[in-house]
Amino acid sequence: MNELAQILKELNILYAEDNQSIQASTRKTLELIFGNVYIANDGLEALDIYNSKTIHMALFDYVMPNMNGYEAARQIRLDNKKIPIIIASGYSDKDKLLNAIDLGVIKYIEKPLKYDELVNTLKLAVEILRENNMLSVQLDEQIHYDLINKTISKNGDLVRLTKQESDFLELLINNKSKLVSKELINDYVFASEYVDQTLCEMFYIDFARSWIRT
Repeated sequence: MNELAQILKELNILYAEDNQSIQASTRKTLELIFGNVYIANDGLEALDIYNSKTIHMALFDYVMPNMNGYEAARQIRLDNKKIPIIIASGYSDKDKLLNAIDLGVIKYIEKPLKYDELVNTLKLAVEILRENNMLSVQLDEQIHYDLINKTISKNGDLVRLTKQESDFLELLINNKSKLVSKELINDYVFASEYVDQTLCEMFYIDFARSWIRT
């Protein structure tokens, strides 16, 4: 597996498309590339997912009901100036293109999506993530979190996190200016499965202890 494929397998993409046929075919392709693919049928659903999941990049159709891709991207930009956003449209419309450029969208691609163009666009998105230090997070002067390898490093020592630990940490990182409820943490970390409250609290305590050890 080459480096780009390895990186993308550790990332989550938010994909919004209202045409069910296009959505289904594109979803199959994205699921071969990404670790997680979150699907929305319009811009409002996309924002709900963005606010509850860890999203590393987004691919939005421009024309959708309820809220179009441009407006959804604009709302996300109010919260995050750096996340790579790709806009797709079946129309070669100059005004739509200019709107997308004004939002800092990394690419405006025409539908139907061509695989080679999609891969090249995803490569550009990864480069942007790198340039903005979004694949590695500095937690303080000595501690770094590697998003791809799921490790915490301190003074040369590495601690590899479990999936639940990395999910928990990434949820906090991506919501650092927001209040994160216990319900959201439980739903995200434990994948909506029923987990006894005592076990949840034990997980948080164990994570805190392992954090202190690093």
